[in-house]
Amino acid sequence: MQNSSGVRLERIQHLASWVRIATALLLLAMFIGTHIPLTGAPGIAHHDKLLHASAYMTLTVFLLASWELSAGMLRPQHYFAVWLFGTVYGAFDEVTQIPVGRVCDGMDWLADIVGIVVGLIVFRLARPLLYRWL
Repeated sequence: MQNSSGVRLERIQHLASWVRIATALLLLAMFIGTHIPLTGAPGIAHHDKLLHASAYMTLTVFLLASWELSAGMLRPQHYFAVWLFGTVYGAFDEVTQIPVGRVCDGMDWLADIVGIVVGLIVFRLARPLLYRWL
């Protein structure tokens, strides 16, 4: 029979696995979604920047949660590493859209960065709730 700390550790490890899978699937969906040639999808252009910011905010929260649940409490350099990864990936994502006939838009990249910063703040503020549930 496991003690309560053993059960809690098992729950954390289980949740960490699921969050890592969700993070990988989100990153894959984001890449596919931005690399399919557009055929004039109406209404998307209007919400484009909001979609960028929301996707990168979610990716940031997932990355931080999966890292913390796997490795323990994150320090400022971990937050910086996630910011740097997201910022570089956002630029890569924009540039690699050119070969599939899409537009490399600096404002999209800026929306990505805004989403990353919001995600860092959201995770930092919501982090205590994560451990309350475990």
